This record gives sequence, structure tokens and C-alpha cells, in this order.
Amino acid sequence: MLLVINLGKLNKSVMAKESGIAKSIGDQKEQDIQFADTILINFLSTGNKKSKIEAGYRERHRKQQNMGYAKQQESCDKCKFNLPAEQLCHIVEGQVNNKEGISKFFSPKGHGMLPGDILWHYVNQKGEKLDNKIGRVINEATEGFQCKDCKYYLTSHECLLLKGRLEPEMSCAFIVKIGNGIKL
Repeated sequence: MLLVINLGKLNKSVMAKESGIAKSIGDQKEQDIQFADTILINFLSTGNKKSKIEAGYRERHRKQQNMGYAKQQESCDKCKFNLPAEQLCHIVEGQVNNKEGISKFFSPKGHGMLPGDILWHYVNQKGEKLDNKIGRVINEATEGFQCKDCKYYLTSHECLLLKGRLEPEMSCAFIVKIGNGIKL
């Protein structure tokens, strides 16, 4: 019997789970807001992301990493603003390199507010939910990071953050796991 494992699919699943953890779990409070969090608020308000030049985005090269020029733990895939499957960022425009990319807005798990809580703050102030396209809604998500696991999801299949009906197995880029982030 031959067992074949699709490593590409496995790596995406692992990256999605790591990203989900970074942006959906933590004890952050509203007073924990950081400068990078305000950049997300600016994007939500204007629809404009920071250019790679404004963000100081760069990609490290293996030689630089081996010589210790960049911190190993800091990369886009460890940032709460990263959308790994799409190789996108909530606040920096264009595609990013998950493993080698880094910007001055890097914000690891536990720093500042969770992206979903920032969106909740924005929705409360503006009085309007975010469009599903901007919220990057997906039809099927990794177990444990689905709408049914999010504190902003209602049993009526509505979301407090996003417009429209969402099914329990769906997810978005702003999921906050139940029991995490700011108190509602």
C-alpha cells in the first residue's frame, strides 16, 4: 500500500491554522491597541492599504537569515494581519511572502488588539457592517476556525461584523474565537 500526502495542501492547512491562532486567540483589551492596529482602522475607513514602500516591506534572503540580520520569529506568517492562503496582508498592498516577508507593521499574537475586535470597534462607530469581499469570506474553513467558533457569529447565521448570511462552516479574515479578545 502506497500512502501519498499532498504536502502543498498540508502546508496550507498548517499555515491557515497558525494564522487563525495568531489573529483569533488572545486576551487583548481595548487599551492594548498598538500603532499597527490603527493602520487596520485606517484601511477599514478608507479602503486604502499601505504600499510596500510605506510599510518598509522587505523579503529576507537565506544568507541574511543565516548571518542573523533578521529575527527568525518575525515573518508575515507569524503576523496577526497575514492571510496565508492568499499570501495577502490586511494592511499592506499586494502579495506578500509568508516565510521571508516582513514589514514595520509586523504585529505578533498577543500584541495590540485582534483584527476582529478592531473591526467590531469600527462597525460600532460607523454603524455599518463590512462587505463580505473585504472580510474575505470563505466557504469552508479549518476545523476550530469556522464561523460557529467565532464570538461574533449568531445562531441566526448572521454575523455582527459582516453583511449577509453565513453558514457555520464558513469563515473570514476577522474571526475571533469564543472567549478571546475584548469583552462584548
